[in-house]
Amino acid sequence: MVPLMAAYQHVPKMPELGPEDPGPFSFAKEERVRRILEEAGFSSIAFERQDLSLDVAAGRGLDVAVKTAAEMGPASRALDGHPPETIAAAAASIRAALAPFARDGAVPLGGSIWVVTAVNA
Repeated sequence: MVPLMAAYQHVPKMPELGPEDPGPFSFAKEERVRRILEEAGFSSIAFERQDLSLDVAAGRGLDVAVKTAAEMGPASRALDGHPPETIAAAAASIRAALAPFARDGAVPLGGSIWVVTAVNA
């Protein structure tokens, strides 16, 4: 979300996705995942949250993190179709937002995932 919030300084916010719409956070709600699995015949559904740190630079530095954020993921979708000068200004804001996280070639950002287990009934 850090790159996206920085991009929003230059472009309008994208429409909010509905709870059933596909997207990078479409399985973030435990209730939705549980419902889908139960409807598919699974039982004994358990959720374990795993907090993690994700290096958005893949060890290749701040420049790569900025380029990646501008070319894929939510920030890239927000920037799609905008003129080059807007994208350049947004990239500068993304750089400023990511710079405090950069260290030794990495740009780690916090996140979390679900580890979901279930029994096929």
